[in-house]
Formats: sequence, C-alpha cells, structure tokens
Amino acid sequence: MQRPPCGAVVLSVLICVPGLRWQLSAAMDRQTLRQTYSASMTSWQAGLTARALRPVVAGIEALGQTSAPLLTHAGIAPSLVADPDGRLPPGSMMKFWERAVGVTGDDRLGMHVAMAAPITTFDVHAYAMLSSPTLRDAYHRACRYQRLINEATELTFRETPKAGVLRHGRPGGASVPRQPAEFLVTSWLRLGRLVTGSTWTPTQVFFAHDRPADVREHQSVFGTALRFTSGQTAMHIPPTALKSANPRADPTLVALLDRYTATLLDRQPALTSVSGRLRAWLVEAHGAGAPAASQAAKVLAMSERTLHRRLAAEATTFRKVLDGFRHEKAVELLASRRHSIAEVAFLLGYAELSAFYRAFRRWTSRSPADLRDEA
Repeated sequence: MQRPPCGAVVLSVLICVPGLRWQLSAAMDRQTLRQTYSASMTSWQAGLTARALRPVVAGIEALGQTSAPLLTHAGIAPSLVADPDGRLPPGSMMKFWERAVGVTGDDRLGMHVAMAAPITTFDVHAYAMLSSPTLRDAYHRACRYQRLINEATELTFRETPKAGVLRHGRPGGASVPRQPAEFLVTSWLRLGRLVTGSTWTPTQVFFAHDRPADVREHQSVFGTALRFTSGQTAMHIPPTALKSANPRADPTLVALLDRYTATLLDRQPALTSVSGRLRAWLVEAHGAGAPAASQAAKVLAMSERTLHRRLAAEATTFRKVLDGFRHEKAVELLASRRHSIAEVAFLLGYAELSAFYRAFRRWTSRSPADLRDEA
C-alpha cells in the first residue's frame, strides 16, 4: 500500500445510512493547506465558495438536466465545481438558479435538487453531521462549519422550550430568494432525518418569499405548518428529535473532521460586515424609539457618511436593513402574542400605529391582526 505524503492526514471511512453506502477517502496535506489559506486578510473577498454550488450542480444532473450550459450562462467556469474552496463570481449563484428554473420549468426546483443531490456532494458538512452523536450536535456543527460555504451568511441554531430553531440569513438579516431557501431547508430536513434514522417532522417551517400558488408538495415534504412571507428562512425542530441518538455516530471521525475544519477556519478571517453589525445593534436597541442612522454610526464608531458608504458597498442601505429587521421582528412579536399590536408598533419604533399597519401590509400583504389570527 502506498504511503500518504509526509504531513498528510488520511481519512478513509465507510459510512452506512438507510439505503445508501458511500466512502469518504481524502488526503489533506498540511503544506498545501498552509499555501492555500495563507492569503492576507486585506485581499480576502467574502462570498460563496464552490461548496454551495456542488450539491446544486449534482442535483440538477441527477434530475436529468445538463449543468454545463447553466454554468456558462452564470459565468461560472465548470472547473470551479471541482474545487471546494474556489470562489464563485458575485451574483453567479442566483443567475444559475434563475436559469435552471427557466430551462426546467420547475418552480419547485430547490426542493427537488435538495432531495436528488448525492449526499457526498454536501462535502465535509454531511460527513460531520452524519457522524455526530445527536441531531442537536449535528445542527450545532453545521452552524460552526457555515463559513466554509459562505463567509457573508449566517446559520444559527438556538433552543426554546418548545423547539430548536435553525435559521439562515444574509448580511442585514435578509433571507435568500425562494429557490435557494427551499433548497436549504429541504437539505436541513433530509440530513437531519439521516442523522436520526427516522422521519421526524418539524414543528414549523418559515420562508421569506410569498406563498406559491400550489403548496401541496411543500406540505408533503415538510408535513407541518408552513409560514410564508415571514421575513426569515427557518425550521423549528421538536425537542424529541434533537435528543435522538445517531445510530451511526462515529466519535473518532467527527473529532478528526472538527480538527480539519478548525484548520480551515483558522486561516479564513471571520467576516464582520457593517450590515451585520448594524443588525446586531438593532436587535439590542429595539424598544428604545425609532432607530436613526446617526445613532448607529456612533455605536459602530464611524461617521454617518462612512456608514452609508460601507452599506452601499454591501449592496444595501440603512433603510433596507432596518426594514428587514422590523419585518422579521414584527412577525416574531405578533406570533408570540405577548404584546398588543400597538405595543409591537411601539417596540419597533413607529410613532403612529397607522404607519406600522402600512409597513406590515407592504411586507406581507396582510394586516397584523390577520397574521395574529393565523399564528
């Protein structure tokens, strides 16, 4: 047997899941890692890596559609798919999705791709999740690994007495468009069910996009309450599922993957987007009156002009970040029923209730009372 290169870490594991058998075999040379990830922080360009693209391309191919023309249309070199750490050109992923939907005529393509993509194409995330001791551990691990997919987005997991909440967001709190959002949530559910070896059902699923004309397949896939125009991309997991033990847990493998991933993340500077910092301030400051850009700039230690300029560089504005935060927070507060509609308006900084009603109708095409009745 040929010896691996000096300094390499070799993984060779045969993992079994219901109806599936696959092998992970990879050599990771530390010297190569040092060369690949030693780029200066000043030259780092935040964005999607090919890890986000690979399962989508593989799923498209599995559904019988040739991916090469789609990649060309999106301005993505086909060779990039083979490099997990390769950076996608800005905006190319959405061009790929839009073209794919247009070519296939499938308006539920995100869900179909998530179910069709080979598990191996989900890369180190899938291996680590499927080796985790419980579903809770698996989702926590997915959040820690998120920056390997995109430094500019955030995947969070928090627990409430009623459920664990897995949520994805872009800088400023905005959600991704429909197809990638449905791809993400379907992938979370698919991998989560593989971890537990059971077909558990989420308690709720949230999407930011409008309700499609036909949601029968959504109901079949998720089997739970679906919340559209909610201002977020999230899935609520029942506590019983979170505690479920993984019958195929592999402590040795998952520890090795954690160390390997830590090596990659240590060489990848964390993104501190201005819009993300602004949103964090809005979370802390809500309830203290109408937020102003001048206040935010002072807290973020920059001039108001610099704040607006840096937000523009991230393709957003103070008003857009504030609007997105208010939308999401309004839905959350109304659904909780802890506050009256007038109190929700006050907490979000609206001086007049009528202004809150107009904003809420603009966000959701419904009144706050309508949403509360549905919650």
